[in-house]
Amino acid sequence: MIKGIDVSSYQGRIDWTRVKPYIDFAILRCGFGNNVESQDDVEFERNAKMCKDLGIPFGVYLFSYAVNLDEARSEVLHTLRLIKDKKLEYPVFLDVESRRQMSLPKDDLVNIVKYYCEEMERNGYYVGIYASLDRFKSNLDSRELDKFDKWVALWSDRFTYQGKAGMWQHTSYEEIPGIKGRVDGDIAFYDYPRIIREAGLNHLEDTLKYKKGDQLYLTGDIYRDSDARDVVEHACDEEVIIEAVYSDKEAPYKILKGFVKQDDLYKKC
Repeated sequence: MIKGIDVSSYQGRIDWTRVKPYIDFAILRCGFGNNVESQDDVEFERNAKMCKDLGIPFGVYLFSYAVNLDEARSEVLHTLRLIKDKKLEYPVFLDVESRRQMSLPKDDLVNIVKYYCEEMERNGYYVGIYASLDRFKSNLDSRELDKFDKWVALWSDRFTYQGKAGMWQHTSYEEIPGIKGRVDGDIAFYDYPRIIREAGLNHLEDTLKYKKGDQLYLTGDIYRDSDARDVVEHACDEEVIIEAVYSDKEAPYKILKGFVKQDDLYKKC
């Protein structure tokens, strides 16, 4: 079971060193509504830095108030401004639960959410939608949103959502050392870091020269694992295709026979 929490400024100053042993990931609120600094989450930058420094994989959510496409565009820009250098290993979620949105005609709300998700995907991010089970069964029940990941809030000991979902917020009463008061508890059904890295999303590999699918030539060692511990073969001008990329590893590129280092790869003119 992949266990996590989601937090915002409501949790105050979190002692992430104490929190780390109890979680596998965190989803951090980056902000809410339109792209103005006063609507940034005041704890986001610190929370993101602490998670990064401590090696806690994290994603983000933006609390949405958008009731038209102009506001949805502003929320896209808001999210992009805050996450541009964050190297997220978990998705970007749009939190859809504000009262002003629930009063919209269903088609209007679906179009707003769809626009946000498509724009985040166009910018290279793995995106999803957060809402309660009731909202997914009513206001957000649309085939137009089926292609996006779902994070379902259902405070129960059983997950009864019938659609496809990658994450479950199962409680709002989690108590964890390092956090004053209660916090939301989550379960991830997918290995998001692997999925996101292998798909080349969230700009995790921007510091590397090559990406998944690149056809290159290799002269150098092929390793058994991405930590470059055991050499299984030496290649000389061998044609290879990158199958996956792991930016935090010694040998970050996976090929058919194993893992290789960047300096051993090249493109022929």
